[in-house]
Amino acid sequence: MSANEKSRVDWTEDSQPLLIDERLHAGLAVLWRAYICTQDTGANICDLSLPTGRLFAAGMTGADLRWMIAKGFTEHVEETTERGDAHRSFRSGNGYFLGHRSRLILTASGAVLAENVFREAARSAHATLSALATVTGEVATARQSVYERKVLSVKPRWDVIRRELSLDGMIVKRFRVPARNQETILSVFEEEGWVEHIHDPLPVTQDIDAPTRLHDAINRLNRSQINPLLRFHGDGNGTGIFWRLD
Repeated sequence: MSANEKSRVDWTEDSQPLLIDERLHAGLAVLWRAYICTQDTGANICDLSLPTGRLFAAGMTGADLRWMIAKGFTEHVEETTERGDAHRSFRSGNGYFLGHRSRLILTASGAVLAENVFREAARSAHATLSALATVTGEVATARQSVYERKVLSVKPRWDVIRRELSLDGMIVKRFRVPARNQETILSVFEEEGWVEHIHDPLPVTQDIDAPTRLHDAINRLNRSQINPLLRFHGDGNGTGIFWRLD
């Protein structure tokens, strides 16, 4: 009975053989591709049978091929075509003896086996990707949580004696010469425990309006940082100043 004549068997996931491991997948995939081509073209199934050498190259062993024959998953034929013949010819193979003329093709049962094997492989790959996406999301969430805790716990420090602004032990800015407006802002932030926002602490002068003076001081605070870890900005009204990690 040829593979085209064999009826499609009922194949359940629970009955899938344990012997179909990763080592056999490549060879099974080659056989399945040839079977699909015969179904698609209506060609003689033997014309698209595969030489054993092709299956050995795919990683299958002689024991694997004989197992496939014994289980009824492949049909074994031998090519009898001679030089000058107008058409290729085949005969049934000699049992489990595999010679240089031996060729194999999946039976209907073997095709069902292949469908189940590769469907499960696709499911496993999908499950792996889903699990990876979940883990990646959890890691990202955990990192974000750590970052948020870091932001909440780490505060700048203004050392008025050394005239140094630092963050977590790293010098952000060091003043070599007096900078009264900048130092006044940093001193108020330090006194207030580095709250997110303070009102303009600069004294009123007659030569420059308050918003312009504050804007100038903010720009100077952001410039020439040794380690650019902090960013200062106005509140949009010219009456206050915010700080944040950069």
